[in-house]
Amino acid sequence: MNTREFSELLKGCRPVKDLTGNVVVQSIMNMQIVCLTTDPEFSLDERFANPLTSLVASNSNYGQITFTNKDDKEVIVPTQIAVITKQAAQNHGMIKAGYVGSKKVVMFDDAACVQGSQCGVFQGSQEYRMIPISIREMAYDTIGRGHDHSRMYPAVRKLGVITDSQTTEYIDKYYSKYDTKLEQFIAHFERPKRLIGIVVLIDGEIIAIDKFPSFSYAEQVWDLMIRDCYGSLAIISELKNRTSKTIFTDAFNSLKTSNKTLVDRLDEALKKTKETITTSVTDRIQEILDMTFDAKIDEIGNPSANSSGIKSYTLKNEGYIGQVLCETEYNHLVSIVRKEAFDANALRVVNLMREKARRQDRFTI
Repeated sequence: MNTREFSELLKGCRPVKDLTGNVVVQSIMNMQIVCLTTDPEFSLDERFANPLTSLVASNSNYGQITFTNKDDKEVIVPTQIAVITKQAAQNHGMIKAGYVGSKKVVMFDDAACVQGSQCGVFQGSQEYRMIPISIREMAYDTIGRGHDHSRMYPAVRKLGVITDSQTTEYIDKYYSKYDTKLEQFIAHFERPKRLIGIVVLIDGEIIAIDKFPSFSYAEQVWDLMIRDCYGSLAIISELKNRTSKTIFTDAFNSLKTSNKTLVDRLDEALKKTKETITTSVTDRIQEILDMTFDAKIDEIGNPSANSSGIKSYTLKNEGYIGQVLCETEYNHLVSIVRKEAFDANALRVVNLMREKARRQDRFTI
């Protein structure tokens, strides 16, 4: 086991900013999304194929998914993608991301059932959905624990409770109930042209970070990530009657009215709002830059199918859990989620003490 620093996992990435230097933050209710970009030379668009059209999924047993890559290019399997099929077969989900070489066939025997007692195996499917983000922590925590087709059932049951969708062990019930609302959810967010990653915040706290292999890959998985994965956060927020902070209203009401037109006040309030949001988001990102993860090597499919040198590592520390697919020191895909039980304020206390320690002079006589 070795360690990985958070700042190294996202090297080359930076938040998208507007012309005035403020971080562009897109919001709905109490959820915020910060898009990351990078220089074109770090976007490997020509190397990796579209996973949603190049991969064909089958299985021959429960708790197992086999991906056949039809393309001449390599494919990185998106984090925790699921096969939700109309075939008379049991839906399955990946517990992690994976890799499939050009024209290769890779079997993952640590997948999980997400459809209770449905019988049957699927063949030749491209009916892909993303696993909602609330399931990610539990799924990541099972990496390396061998074959257990039922490993995701507790998380699916919990999803049903917190989204009021009565899933039991059937994740398709969640999609069926909220698909229309989730399609509308996509429209709230705009994908920048050179997107390479996403930082997701709830109530001002970072709860997920995703980094993709290329601009084209980000474009290909964008709708699924926003609708299926992050969309569950908006569903949960709505059920809890959560709303966004009234930052603009507060800024507008705080302005003095003398010698200012309404347009001037609105313009000044908007500027102040952007600066406040940028400061808040920057502070949250700054807090996690010094985080260090324990990194443990993980098998990403049958070894004979991987001749590229791409390796998978699970990432864990006291507050976050996830995975990185890397090649030497180059990180192709990073996916990290905050642990539900993590107390962010405790991290701030630790960071404060570290900062105080740095400012102390060394002992001398």
